[in-house]
Amino acid sequence: MRILVFFLFFTSLFSSEYDDLLLRAQASMYPKIILLDKNINTKIIDNMVSLTIIYEKKEMDRAKKFKDMIDHEYNSKIGTYEFKVNLLSIKNFSDLDTSTAYYIFDTAGTNKKPVILHSIDNNRICFSYNYKDFNKGALISLFLKEKTYIYINKSFINVYSIKFVPIFYKIAKAI
Repeated sequence: MRILVFFLFFTSLFSSEYDDLLLRAQASMYPKIILLDKNINTKIIDNMVSLTIIYEKKEMDRAKKFKDMIDHEYNSKIGTYEFKVNLLSIKNFSDLDTSTAYYIFDTAGTNKKPVILHSIDNNRICFSYNYKDFNKGALISLFLKEKTYIYINKSFINVYSIKFVPIFYKIAKAI
């Protein structure tokens, strides 16, 4: 019995847990941040803004819930644009993807690289669940403490070549 309790405790320490409050904040804020890109018009196809959620197989249920949160909040419209949220397994990602922005769950380290490189090469925003992905090249993340902080990856802001409206730089914290 002790071995079972120890095993359950040990595996829970190393399992990937997602904070529902953080996900709700991201679902609410990330689409709005997409619109703060000064060159958003060059990243829209057929008057549609698209956000692709990239996930690993083990994160599929969480990715679907996150998509549902965004769909519920925005109801297929953001600003004056149509808005579509796509789900895409990291295994099926292709550098031919034409999404306006990308969101990466806590997928295994090297799996993120093709998405991040594609985002950089195409000047697309790459959001991450966790700001610790900044060392891998993600551009924007949120952090919840006593309030919500928008973090922008200071080391990669120029690499992405994305210019945001000036107000964004006042509300985001560069780390």
